[in-house]
Amino acid sequence: MKRLASALFLLALGLLLLGGGCDSIRARRARGRVPRVVVVSIDTLHVARTGPYNADVMTTPVLDRLADEGVQFDYAYTHAPITLPSHAALLTGVSPPSFGVMANGDRVPESANTLAERFRDAGYRTGAFISLGVLQASFGLSQGFQDFHDPFAEGPVRWYRRAHEIMEPLNNWLDAHGGESFFLWVHLSDPHEPYVTPDAPPDSELWLDDELVGRYNLANAEQYFVNVAIPPGAHRLRWVSLWEPREDDRPESGVELLLMSRTTMSRYTDVELPERHTLLQPAFEVELENDEVDAVRLELQFAGRLQRPPPSFVLPNYDKNVARTDRYLGELVDKLDSLGIRDETLIVVVSDHGEGLFEHDIVGHASHVYEDQLRILWMMRGAGLPEGHVIEDRPGLMTDVAPTILGVVGLSARGMDGRSWVGCWDTGDCPDSDPFWTYGLSHETRGLTGMASYRWPYKWMWRRGFKRIAFDVASDPWEENNLLDKAGPHNLTALKESAEAFRAERRRLSEALRQGGEGSEGDATERLLKSLGYIGGDEPEPDDGTLH
Repeated sequence: MKRLASALFLLALGLLLLGGGCDSIRARRARGRVPRVVVVSIDTLHVARTGPYNADVMTTPVLDRLADEGVQFDYAYTHAPITLPSHAALLTGVSPPSFGVMANGDRVPESANTLAERFRDAGYRTGAFISLGVLQASFGLSQGFQDFHDPFAEGPVRWYRRAHEIMEPLNNWLDAHGGESFFLWVHLSDPHEPYVTPDAPPDSELWLDDELVGRYNLANAEQYFVNVAIPPGAHRLRWVSLWEPREDDRPESGVELLLMSRTTMSRYTDVELPERHTLLQPAFEVELENDEVDAVRLELQFAGRLQRPPPSFVLPNYDKNVARTDRYLGELVDKLDSLGIRDETLIVVVSDHGEGLFEHDIVGHASHVYEDQLRILWMMRGAGLPEGHVIEDRPGLMTDVAPTILGVVGLSARGMDGRSWVGCWDTGDCPDSDPFWTYGLSHETRGLTGMASYRWPYKWMWRRGFKRIAFDVASDPWEENNLLDKAGPHNLTALKESAEAFRAERRRLSEALRQGGEGSEGDATERLLKSLGYIGGDEPEPDDGTLH
């Protein structure tokens, strides 16, 4: 028996060493085949505002060129139009309900095996550069990254960063590690609300009595810190709107007094100071009384938002920010070229979700499941990939991106929900178009606000408070013709199956939402979501999608 046990032990040890050896060989082959991988995720990108998906758009030449040089997915989808769950699916290949990462503010569990961890274990240097606060390290996506550039660790000021603000540290990282095998994730969020360009002029003024204190842009959601001297006596502090009226105007700029500012000012006024954004129509003012002998200094802390911005403001600024993102994407590609590593780098560009831009009377994302919010850009360019190859007739999913990257490189994708698409261009063996679900939610209540079932090319939708609707999204990509309004040759069986599966799927997603909420980060997360407008607006989150 002892001899048999020893033999079994040696056999197990040999198999373990052999397996480790195979993994080591696979890692070396991967680094030799694709020594560098760059994943660029673009936040809040409506695919129809880009050249690869709309031939009328002329402002995204870099995306156009990358599509021409590689593989483009004509139809690709996120599981939820929400930044953190979508990026968790991107970097793990696992769907949001599987991990319970269903909403911004949830945390990716340590049990997740991220792309960064897989590449790090294969001998790649791993780095990440983020530009939105809901992706900061405390929410778990930093797992596996040896270098995680988190500009939000020391305080908010703005819960977003422009592309130009992350380019310097990104270029420094590439200078330091460009000669190594590396996996790099770059997140760009310029198209995201607040739809303000960096050169936007002031939209408000702050006055103390008849003296101008300063001019500010409240629409850019930045926090401002201003010191003012209040002499003895009665005074009036006023935030005045500089907003120029438009034909399609709705409520405009709003100012929010932050907690410390409210606490300080409350000593000098009998007025109850508002805790939420107060609209400037055309001004917001506070009467102050200094009963002391000397002047007092008040440190004012305030922020702003543009409330329900009109199309005439959003659309041109959105397109400018998409063009700006494309320009900085070009700078990244040029940097790879200057280091002599572009041609041996796999470049993957994907958006995390889309954006409602007033189609279906909706602006924003998160709560709705129309194609505007769910369709994502996905393209890949690199050695071994065909040029100008478009996958047109079947949908890819966000969870497919990670296993496809690993398939190109030659690393294992064990444990992922998604599927590799490498065979689609290598052998013509594309994954089947299996049914899938997507969802929208309210961050305020963590309640489902919409669900969509896809049985390609048919899509069945449920929206809270509205009748059911269905579309053939291959022939009607932007959902103009509700199939349930009329008889036709469409596949009613697929729609019926989707409707029948709805109750069970709704229970499953609702339970995943509840469990995910138990692991949220508390007060800090709530402040972050408020600053981004996901919760705590000046009115309850409506079903018409006017919040994000």
